[in-house]
Amino acid sequence: MPDVEYSVAQNPKDTIALCDRDGVSKLNNTDAADPSVIGSIVDIPRQFNLLSVFAIGYSICTAPSALILSLGVIIGSGGQATLIWGQVAIYLVSLCMAFCLAELSSAYPSAGGQYYWAAVLAPKSWSKASAFVIGHLSWASAVCACASMLVSLAEMVSAMYEIRHGNIELPAWVNFVIYQAINLIMFVFNCREAILPALSRFWLAVSLAASFICFVSMLARAPVKQSATFIFTDFTNLTGWPDGISFLTGLLGVNWGFSCLDAVTHMAEEIPNPRESIPKALIGTVIINAVLSWPMAIAVLCCIQNIEGVANSSIGLSSLSLFMQIFEGSTAGPIMLQCMLFLGGLGAVFSIHTWQSRLTGRIAPAPYETPFWSHVYSSIFVALLGCLYLGSSLAFNAFSGCLIQLQYVCYSFCIICLLARGRDSIPHGPFWLGRFGHVCNIVAVLWTLFALIFYSFPPYKDVTPSTMNYTSVVLVAFLVLAVAFYFGFGRKRFRPPTE
Repeated sequence: MPDVEYSVAQNPKDTIALCDRDGVSKLNNTDAADPSVIGSIVDIPRQFNLLSVFAIGYSICTAPSALILSLGVIIGSGGQATLIWGQVAIYLVSLCMAFCLAELSSAYPSAGGQYYWAAVLAPKSWSKASAFVIGHLSWASAVCACASMLVSLAEMVSAMYEIRHGNIELPAWVNFVIYQAINLIMFVFNCREAILPALSRFWLAVSLAASFICFVSMLARAPVKQSATFIFTDFTNLTGWPDGISFLTGLLGVNWGFSCLDAVTHMAEEIPNPRESIPKALIGTVIINAVLSWPMAIAVLCCIQNIEGVANSSIGLSSLSLFMQIFEGSTAGPIMLQCMLFLGGLGAVFSIHTWQSRLTGRIAPAPYETPFWSHVYSSIFVALLGCLYLGSSLAFNAFSGCLIQLQYVCYSFCIICLLARGRDSIPHGPFWLGRFGHVCNIVAVLWTLFALIFYSFPPYKDVTPSTMNYTSVVLVAFLVLAVAFYFGFGRKRFRPPTE
């Protein structure tokens, strides 16, 4: 992690001015004196507003579309019960997570997010190591999220080509090329601060339109509509696990659309009044996604024709298999709907690029006015993960699959430090929930323990080397590497921020 996180100020004509290593600004300007701004000061305008920051958060989650894309994980692991009632549990837990992050971002608005919170909330003897390790794990989760979405987009393109050309199977290197091309394009789009707010709002509109078009098209075209009993009371278990475990492991697919919640917290220094705006964007992301995702789940179950055909898709893409069933084998309609999901996915990659670059970097001068070098090496790491996919899709899936657990570990570490220190021992921001916030903190920590256990289960009880879930191995590897890097490098050279 760099010595300081980046920040923003008001005058775009001046040169960069970073804070010193103790967090004291070198400039005596308005932002430096503003207690709502934490960290270093860099002279660029705050071009984001509440809508554009919310757009970053929503575009990454896009729960209605993510629900369709992760259908292969959900539909055989509880099926109807997981999609309908499992979602309600995920909504409540995600809202508790958002409340926890909102309290912290309101008290300590900083682009460093978990890295900064770990530094100021952990006991003094742990502060330096905590900030270093949590910062690296947070950044790793963002890189894994980007890689996961890029592979999903590449597989969409290949699957659409295959069904249009007589199920011709494309070689793995085609997906690799698509992966790297999209990564490069989104890298370029994120190099100029001035265009980011407008682009984020554009991708928000695309994501909403994609969900709406899929929702309406499925209901209008499905040849047979399933009954209310099938939708709300049936249970499908194709995993071999007992029903309870099958349901719990299936929650991973639903949780996918409510991951990466901390993304908006890292925009705190690019928006006016972050103490109030960031909590609004966080909570709005969860609520809007929940409101739109539940009807989408009902529509999917209403229109699905054959659950096993979707769960064991012959084309390797559950969403496209669903559309093929609905359109009774015609390829034009399914490709059109899959293209809409693809466009929404592009918005997710764009927003993840914005997010991951804010985790580690200093702002570059004009014309970039973004954490450019952080953006460069984050994108390089994403590209390297793509090379891993080319060598072993199993190894790649293990890396990309642990992103939710990495995020929850980082959130919960900060929350546990807050509880140990005492919730009333820190300065409260405008968003503070009092005793209810304490309940949310406990729920968040307990859910992290749940996710570490059940999201590490293999998807099928009869485990083979190719169906084993290796996310727990990768999670431990990330932790060991971060700790080793701290003792080998960070202990001497890294200086954490101060409260």
